[in-house]
Amino acid sequence: MSKKNNKESKKNRLATGNATLTAVDRLRGEITNHRVTLVQSLRDMVLEPLQTAMTVLVIAIALALPGALFLAVENLERLSGNVKASTQLTVFLEFGVEEKTIETLEIQLQTLVGVSSISYISPEQALTEFQVLSGFGSTLDYLAESPLPAVFVVQPDSVKLDRAGEIADQISKLSGVDQVQIDMQWLQRLRSMLEIGEKLITALSITLGLGVLLAVANTIRMAIQSRTDEIIVIRLVGGTDGYVRRPFLYTGLIFGLSGGLVSVLLLWGSVNWLNSSIEVLASLYESRFVLHGLSIWSLLGILGGGALLGLLGSWVAVRRHLRGIEP
Repeated sequence: MSKKNNKESKKNRLATGNATLTAVDRLRGEITNHRVTLVQSLRDMVLEPLQTAMTVLVIAIALALPGALFLAVENLERLSGNVKASTQLTVFLEFGVEEKTIETLEIQLQTLVGVSSISYISPEQALTEFQVLSGFGSTLDYLAESPLPAVFVVQPDSVKLDRAGEIADQISKLSGVDQVQIDMQWLQRLRSMLEIGEKLITALSITLGLGVLLAVANTIRMAIQSRTDEIIVIRLVGGTDGYVRRPFLYTGLIFGLSGGLVSVLLLWGSVNWLNSSIEVLASLYESRFVLHGLSIWSLLGILGGGALLGLLGSWVAVRRHLRGIEP
C-alpha cells in the first residue's frame, strides 16, 4: 500500500509540475508575442513615414489646442491668485467727522466679523499721497484744508465677492460712514472670464477628442484593408480574434502616445518662446511674472489621454471592420 501511495504521489507531483510549466510557458509565449507585435507595429509605422507623421501631427495639434487654453487659464488664475491687497474695502467717512467718532468707528471695524485688518488714512495723508501721485506738486500747498475725506481701508479675510458685499452692508450702517467701495469688480470680471475659459476647455477637449478618435480609426481602417489577405490566412490557420486585433490596437496606442508626446513638446516650446517677450513686458511693470509650463500631472494627463484616445480609436475601427473579413 505504501509503494502504491508513493507512486501516486509522484504522479501527482509530476502532473502539477507539468501544469505549472505549461502555465509559465503560456505566459512567456504571450509576453513574447506582445513584444514581437509591438516591434512589428513600430516597424510598419516607420515604413510609412508620411502617413505616420501626418496622423501623429493631427493628434498632436488636437491635443495641443485645449492644452494651450488650459495653460492660459491656469496662468491667469495664478496671476489673480495673489489678490488679497486688491479685494479691500475703501470706507469714506463724512466730512468734518469728529475724532471721537473716528476712534469709535475704528473699534467697531476691528471687532467686525470677517475683517482681517484695517488702516486709517487721515485727510492730510490722503492729500499728501494725492499730491505725489497726481504730479501737481506744490500747487496743492495753497489749499487751506484738505478737500479729501478721511478713509479706512478694510481688508476682508475672504476674497469672495458675496462675503465682501455683506461686510460692506454692515459698515455702511455705522455712524460717520459716508460711502463704502468694493475694490474687486475687476476680479469678478476676471473670474467670469476664467469660468468661460474652463468651459471652453471642456468643449474643445471633447470636440477635438472625437477628432482624434476619427483620425486614428480612419488610419487603422486603411491598415486593415491593406492587410485583408493576411488576416484571412491567419484565421484559416486558427488565429483568434484577439491575435488578429492585437497589432492594430498597438498601432493605435503608439499613434496616440506619439501625438501626446509631440503636443507636449509643442506646448513646451511655445511657453519658452513667449516667456522671452513676457519677461520684458513684466519688467516694465516691475513684476517677475513668467508663464508656467505643464505640471507633471498635466503632462501625464496629455500623454495618457492621447494613448487612451488612440487605443479607443483603433478598437472602434477593428471592431467594425474585422467583422466583414471572413475566410
